[in-house]
Amino acid sequence: MSGLGDGRSVVGTARSERGDAIDLVRRWFDATGAHDLAAAADLMTHGPRIAVSGGHRFSSLEDFIVWGSTRYAELRKQCDSFEACEAAGGIAVYVRGEMSGRWADGLPFARVRWCDRVLVQGGRIVDLDTWSELAESRLAIPS
Repeated sequence: MSGLGDGRSVVGTARSERGDAIDLVRRWFDATGAHDLAAAADLMTHGPRIAVSGGHRFSSLEDFIVWGSTRYAELRKQCDSFEACEAAGGIAVYVRGEMSGRWADGLPFARVRWCDRVLVQGGRIVDLDTWSELAESRLAIPS
């Protein structure tokens, strides 16, 4: 029988700051995927910095969603991986996956790769940078 006092190592099970940041970002993706924008906004700081491919910038989740609704009739993001590291200003969580849905004109798209960088600071999301191949998938549609 081994005890704590016999010279053996004890491995702690405490959560890391990176693990907590990943959990927060997972909850944010779950909330946005369920269209629970109030819950998603509660996980963000007031006036987050949101930047999207093409130079579009927003300072609220609501403005970001309104902009997206002019482009997409439907959008689903599948999260394939979450990775976290220390970054200037907090913990950066990188999320990668594929998205599918329909453009506002009804044309479908599927298996479009995307990557988001989410900066977490003090238990809140302060920045969201999102990149995708949506423009390339739109160009590939025959006319």
